[in-house]
Amino acid sequence: MNKKGQAAMEFLMTYGWAIVVVLAAIGALAYFGVLSPQKLLPDRTTFSAPVPNVDNAVVDSTNNVVAVAFRNNKGVAIQIPKTGTFTSTYCTGATPIASVIDSSTKASIGNATNIENGAGFIITWTCDHGTAASGSKFKADVAFDYVNSETGQTLKQTGTIEGKWG
Repeated sequence: MNKKGQAAMEFLMTYGWAIVVVLAAIGALAYFGVLSPQKLLPDRTTFSAPVPNVDNAVVDSTNNVVAVAFRNNKGVAIQIPKTGTFTSTYCTGATPIASVIDSSTKASIGNATNIENGAGFIITWTCDHGTAASGSKFKADVAFDYVNSETGQTLKQTGTIEGKWG
């Protein structure tokens, strides 16, 4: 009877040590940066309706800009004034500049850009990436104001940008 118990215990100990070795190897790979979560996570840009993003942000360290493409799904024309917030490690107080993708719907109104319903547009924030190396992770909480041209109300659109300086 004791022999069966000893065999079972040796069987379990062998698998136990194998699991410990595998966990130690994974820990060592993560410690030395081979399994770095920053390298594994994809770029992501998230803005919800009514003014959603249509693609990931372009984070350009050469020109110190972050650009996001949007589509006006509000149902009415909107205006993008030259105000907004951009909070991240490297970019603070940046001023957004809106440009319409479809040039036939572009119209400037004072210090704002008019965006027709359904039109695509790009907002570019200029900022300094400081000492961050190219390829390092970038994360920002972004907000910009827009004006509903039908009601005149100023509304805020918020979202997040995660990417790499490139």
